[in-house]
Amino acid sequence: MNDAEAIQHLQQSDQYRVIERLKAPERYWQGEANTPRIGIVIDTEATGLDTVKDKIIELGFVAFEYDAGSGCIYNILHTYDAFEDPGEPLSDIVKQITGISDEMVKDQQLDDDTANAWLDKADLIIAHNAAFDRQMLERRLPICCKANWACTFNDIAWMDEDISSLKLDYIAYKLGFFFDGHRAVNDAQATLHMLTRALPNSGKLTMAELLAGAREKSRRFFAFRAPFEKKDDLKARGYRWLPDFEYLGKKGVWSMAVCEADIKAEQQWLTDSVYTGKTPQFIYKDITAVDRFSKREFKAD
Repeated sequence: MNDAEAIQHLQQSDQYRVIERLKAPERYWQGEANTPRIGIVIDTEATGLDTVKDKIIELGFVAFEYDAGSGCIYNILHTYDAFEDPGEPLSDIVKQITGISDEMVKDQQLDDDTANAWLDKADLIIAHNAAFDRQMLERRLPICCKANWACTFNDIAWMDEDISSLKLDYIAYKLGFFFDGHRAVNDAQATLHMLTRALPNSGKLTMAELLAGAREKSRRFFAFRAPFEKKDDLKARGYRWLPDFEYLGKKGVWSMAVCEADIKAEQQWLTDSVYTGKTPQFIYKDITAVDRFSKREFKAD
């Protein structure tokens, strides 16, 4: 019995589920894109999770051609993976999670010219948890500041697809494949592969859903000078506390972003439920893919 026959036999029994190891192809969809665009799926490994202080130790990305209308992914244009020496010993937890050692990064440096050339070509940069990768990369490669970004972690309604964990390896499993994770280029290839799959409930192409989410405008509200006694209501609503936010000499604010369709309802809720009997003092910032997930999203204009 060959592999194909064994897989068919197991699946027909309805007692097993077979998933395949990811083998990154050179091309996904055949033919030519009607509205060709260049995308980059990118991933970073770093010395920690602090996007202000920690340093990138590995950068991996896959550049590819996609169709802006359908979301179909065509050619793989370039694959890049490189280490960078942070100038300090790696912590034990970083070594354990990433498998990267001090010897692997010693005296290594990213190729800025190659990375910048591809980043400059990209119509869209994609990451799984773009709030981390974008903020890390904007410090190291400022060309990322002007790009459109999308996030496979936030921009797809995974819960509606009965995918309860947003970890990349779990989503991959639910979509029928597995990979060797926690290395930058492997995670980038897995994220790209995920975008070529149909979502389990809706049947929609994952990349098409990502594009729809990235194109949607949103508004980030800052509940400036919200009464202290409303903090539990704000937290329950989904607002989170931004301690470093500063406006008119005052630091700290409760903040949340909502989609364009929910803007009026959110303004009414803030007026009625937070600033009850007082003049509303919330401020807001309209967000597109150019600023989304950047530190700029969380600062008052």
